[in-house]
Amino acid sequence: MERRDAVVIGAGAAGLMAALELTAAGYDVEVIEARERVGGRAHTVRFPDGRFANAGAEWVNPEHHEVLGLVDRYGLGLRSGGGFEALVVEGWALVDEPADAERAEGALEGLAGRLTDHERPWDDPVAREMDRRSADDWMHDAGLSEGQRAWTTAFIHAEYMVEPRELSELALALAADLDSGDTAYRIAGGTAELTDAMARELGEERIRRGDPVRRIEHGQDGVVVRTDTRTVAAERAVIAVPLPALERITLDPAVPVPSVHQGRGGKLLVPYGQRPDAASGDRHAEGTGFQHVYDNAPDDQPGTPGILTAYTYRPLTEDEVVGALGELYPELGAPDGTPVAAWWSEEPESGCTYSALGPGDLDALRRLREPFGPLYLAGEHTEIICGYLESALRSGRRVADRITGA
Repeated sequence: MERRDAVVIGAGAAGLMAALELTAAGYDVEVIEARERVGGRAHTVRFPDGRFANAGAEWVNPEHHEVLGLVDRYGLGLRSGGGFEALVVEGWALVDEPADAERAEGALEGLAGRLTDHERPWDDPVAREMDRRSADDWMHDAGLSEGQRAWTTAFIHAEYMVEPRELSELALALAADLDSGDTAYRIAGGTAELTDAMARELGEERIRRGDPVRRIEHGQDGVVVRTDTRTVAAERAVIAVPLPALERITLDPAVPVPSVHQGRGGKLLVPYGQRPDAASGDRHAEGTGFQHVYDNAPDDQPGTPGILTAYTYRPLTEDEVVGALGELYPELGAPDGTPVAAWWSEEPESGCTYSALGPGDLDALRRLREPFGPLYLAGEHTEIICGYLESALRSGRRVADRITGA
């Protein structure tokens, strides 16, 4: 049996950050990853002609200081988040926001400034009250019209990957407080450029790929982590996998790990030989199952121009997506390559897209941030602002600081 100071389970952004910070503090660390690649839900798909697109984590906002710090550290670039995109509301792919959208957004902005503690919202009475209420409750009490509710529901489907009844008013208020407007970036070359750089810095000898953890035994003497091929003992384990994936690992003794709401679905990346014309206005197609469609290909990447990404809160078949895109944008013709699906909620290593705080999740979130003996949980689901690459990185740093006493 091999021994380490710490074992990190999961080589996504959270696990890699925790491992880097622990290694920098002098800890002997091993990272065990179920997939054959690092990055987790930060995954960039490469097409045969050189085109690429992000199948997972994508957006970087100005307040994402952990991401921006690593971009600078590794000499990576950023690209503007502009380009063709449309929110799909009741079959209409809307390039320009209608009046209903403007009024609904105004109501959402009215939630800003009501929270008093973003670091410990469980100590905030206003946050407590908002935690009890769903986005459905909020829409009703805000007096949104039928059209405004339809737009807001499509927005929630696209942004959080859950139904309005599954999202808390608190999640909407937190987003309103931290809204960075229309400013957003992508990492040049794809998000995986960042997690690959983190893995290189950590060192491949510290990362074991393609070896799912099956069992973690834990107690006062530390932990024993078992895979199908090996056993590693350590003082502590950082569990940096999504909550649905954690359910596939046996904890002995059992630990009552609380849960928060998880998004469903993912993306289908469809390559085309040209891009839709953003100036052509809104389009309509009956039965469109996705909620957001946008161009995922930078202007100066290799190959022909377009990769349309259909973003949906429930998995769809390739025929459903390509058929709807063909009806919306017939000028594109047939795809000029094989579409790539990334249905994160169906992959055993993730089991979800990302977390979305639902009614009653606040105490669960607080508990997820505390250690369970020698077990420490990291991942975007443990952060107050969840769902971002930034969230995962913050969690990895926070857990490493807790272990090292920094």
